[in-house]
Amino acid sequence: MSEELEKAQDILLGKVNQLCAKFGLNNVMAQLYIVLYLQGKSMSLDAMVERLKISKGSVSVNIRALERYGAVRKVWVKGSRKDFYEVETDISRLIIERVKSMIQGRLSEVKEAIDASHRALNSIKPVDKEERESIKVFNERLNQLNKVQNKARGLFNLFNSSFLNKAIGLKTKRNNKEEMVEIH
Repeated sequence: MSEELEKAQDILLGKVNQLCAKFGLNNVMAQLYIVLYLQGKSMSLDAMVERLKISKGSVSVNIRALERYGAVRKVWVKGSRKDFYEVETDISRLIIERVKSMIQGRLSEVKEAIDASHRALNSIKPVDKEERESIKVFNERLNQLNKVQNKARGLFNLFNSSFLNKAIGLKTKRNNKEEMVEIH
């Protein structure tokens, strides 16, 4: 690859790096994804190390994380014993899946906090009228929060529905099996 082409790619790498950080991807993951995306063909771990000037360990750890997200997949290259990877080019699907995952995680955290608070509250034996009143108010507030959380989960489920996904033209996620594709 020419030095000029690398410089042009590096401009995009820098900007996309900033955007990907907002979606919870670390810098190395973003760089690996963009390098593979712009390459247009599979790359070995060694080639990624050389292109990004980072350690092979860092590339290896982060490429596996990208595999878990469904952003890259390992491919077989005839005549080579090295691990090669290619990129999932449907960026809109990847972004939507990442946003869904983040929302689902936050909703689960809120539900766990509410449930844990309910359990702690139910274990309290009030000693006087003031404490009973405080427990009652706290319980009401937890119930209100639970209603909000349930509404948010309902909106998430609507957003995540197959009907909506079809309406916006989102392809369904591939199965979680490792795909081995022969590259000639």
